Amino acid sequence: MLLSLATPPRRNAQAVPGHHRWHPEIPAVAEVITGGSVRMECQGRDRLADGSPSAEPVLCGPIAVMGAEPGDVITVDVLGIGRTDGRYGGIGHPGVIGCAPAPDAMTGPAHGNGPNPGAGAPLLGHVGPGLASYERIAGEARTTAARGREVATCSIAPLVPGSRILLPVHVPGAKLSVGDLHFPWAGAQDCVLAPLAGWIDLRIHLTKRGVERFRISGPLLMPDPSPAA
Repeated sequence: MLLSLATPPRRNAQAVPGHHRWHPEIPAVAEVITGGSVRMECQGRDRLADGSPSAEPVLCGPIAVMGAEPGDVITVDVLGIGRTDGRYGGIGHPGVIGCAPAPDAMTGPAHGNGPNPGAGAPLLGHVGPGLASYERIAGEARTTAARGREVATCSIAPLVPGSRILLPVHVPGAKLSVGDLHFPWAGAQDCVLAPLAGWIDLRIHLTKRGVERFRISGPLLMPDPSPAA
């Protein structure tokens, strides 16, 4: 997967590894200042042996927001979204977007964790097999499903261009990740079966002490009430 921290995004974006588990120790792959924009190019989902998508979305990131600390809130505006192949994608939106979990969320039962059937070892970004910390982090890391409403998913609301997402910060830098882009087919009732590779442009603002000021404990979604068709 690729990302670019330019506005407008550059074509020579930097290739970075993805992840399909969440852990506070997965290193950020880039930084963005408050008010800055970023293009993140996402590969969709791993494929199983039969060619079908696995249950685990592959995420692009994490992106560190400079100055973000636990208790802050980052506001993420969706600026644009499209398919990597350049074909029309309808009203595309990310399947998953969220910040890294707090360290204390790594204790206790690893609900929903374990190997991803057919996909090999867990993907943990720059924490790769062979590193001393890999086995520990792989054992502690949470799946997207296990995090529940700590992350925003397409099952809650379609986050199309014009949408805004407020995300509580749990770790220094926030460590924002996004992925599993969906481009529903015309007439489809949902987009669950349409995860494709694509790009998404985001603008990020930081609000200090936002959890206290906004009184939010999880993602607050503000979908565009009248997205373009």
